[in-house]
Amino acid sequence: MTFTDAPSRLPVLASRTDQLADSAVGAVLRLTDGHDVIALAAGSPAPETYCHQEFTDATTRLLSQGGLPLRYGDASGLPELRSWIAARESAELGRPVDAGQVLLTHGSQQGLDLLCKALLDPGDVVFVDRPSYVGALQVFRLFQARVVDLPLGSDEGLDRLEAALSVEERAKIIYVVPTFANPTGATLDTAHRRRLAALAQRYGCVLVEDDPYRDLGYDTVAPRPAAATSAVAGAVRMGTFSKVLFPAARLGHLVLPPFLTDVLMKFKQAADLGNSLLMQQVVHELVQEPGFLATRLEHARHLYRRRRDALVSALADSFEGALEFEVPHGGFFVWARLPGGADATALLAAAVEEGVSFVPGTDFYATGPDPSTLRLSFSCTRAEDIVEGVARLERAWRTLRKGPRS
Repeated sequence: MTFTDAPSRLPVLASRTDQLADSAVGAVLRLTDGHDVIALAAGSPAPETYCHQEFTDATTRLLSQGGLPLRYGDASGLPELRSWIAARESAELGRPVDAGQVLLTHGSQQGLDLLCKALLDPGDVVFVDRPSYVGALQVFRLFQARVVDLPLGSDEGLDRLEAALSVEERAKIIYVVPTFANPTGATLDTAHRRRLAALAQRYGCVLVEDDPYRDLGYDTVAPRPAAATSAVAGAVRMGTFSKVLFPAARLGHLVLPPFLTDVLMKFKQAADLGNSLLMQQVVHELVQEPGFLATRLEHARHLYRRRRDALVSALADSFEGALEFEVPHGGFFVWARLPGGADATALLAAAVEEGVSFVPGTDFYATGPDPSTLRLSFSCTRAEDIVEGVARLERAWRTLRKGPRS
C-alpha cells in the first residue's frame, strides 16, 4: 500500500458537527470579498483605540527581565491579573469576589464553551434574549441544547420565562448580554435584572451575564449587574479585554460561583493548559498603571459616541423616515427594522453592489427570525464614511423596492 491509495472508508464525524453553522459576519465578509465596501458589519473595536505604544513599551519592559514571561503559567491565569479582576468585580457587585473565583480564558467565546462543557447535556434547555448574540447561539447549538428565545427586556418576556421555568425540568442556563447588547444595543433595566436573578435562583438555573460592553456607555451609566441586585447562587459574570485594550489579546474572564470553580479550572487545563503568560503579564502591566484604563476608556467613548451619532443621524434622515431603530446608549451596534417588511438578506446583496455591508438579523434569532431586521455596526468606521455608507444603503433599498427590471 502506498500513501496515495485512497482509504476504504473515512471515520464518521461526531453528531455534534451537524450543529455547526457559519457565522453571520463570516458570511458577509465572504460576500463582500473583492468589493470595495464601507463596512457596517463587523463589530470590531476601532484600531484608533488600540494601545499600540503602551503595549510595545510594556512588552519590552517585561522581556528585559529575562525569560520568565515566556514560560508556562497557571492554567487558571496569572494570579496578579485574577486579583485585579476580582477587585474590580467586587466593586461592581458590592460584595467580595475572591481571586480564586476568576478564570482567565481565550476570549469570552472560550468561556462560553467551558461553561457548556460543564453544564449542558444534549436536550438541556438554554433561555436567551430575543434576539441574542449569534456566537453564543452557535456554542449552545454545538452542545445540542434546546435554545428558547424570549424578549427578556420586557415584563411580558419575563412572565413567559417564569411560566417556562415552572414546568421545564431540563432548564440549565439563562444567558443575557445585559448592557448595550449585541446585536440590539439595548440595556436591561434594574428591575428586569433583579427579576432575572430571582428567577434563576428560584428555579436553580445558572444566570450568565456576558458583559463585554459595560465600560462603553456614551450617555448613561450602566445599571448594576443582575448578580448584584438579588442573591443568586448560580451567577456567572463574563468579561473581556478585547473591547477596551485590543482584540488580539484574546483574553476574557469568568467570575464563577463556588460550585463551578473547580470543574471549570479542570476543563480549562484540559483544553489548552492556559493562556499566554506573556500576554497576561502585559495586560496586567497596563491595567494596574494608575489612570491608564480610565484614560483609554474616555478616549474610546468619545470616538464611539461620535460614530454612533453619525449613524443614527444619517438613518433618521434616510429611508423616508420609515426605518425603525432605537438609539443605543453604548456598545457598537444599532438594530433596525426595514419598512414594509422588506427582506434584509435580499437588501444585503443590493447593498454590496452599492458598496456597503451590514449583517442581516435572521442569524441572531434562535427561533422564528424576523427577516426585516438588520444589525449596523459603527465601531470601526469613520463618521464621514458612515454617512456615505447609509446613503449607499438607502440607494440599495430604493433599488430593491423597484424590483427587477422586466
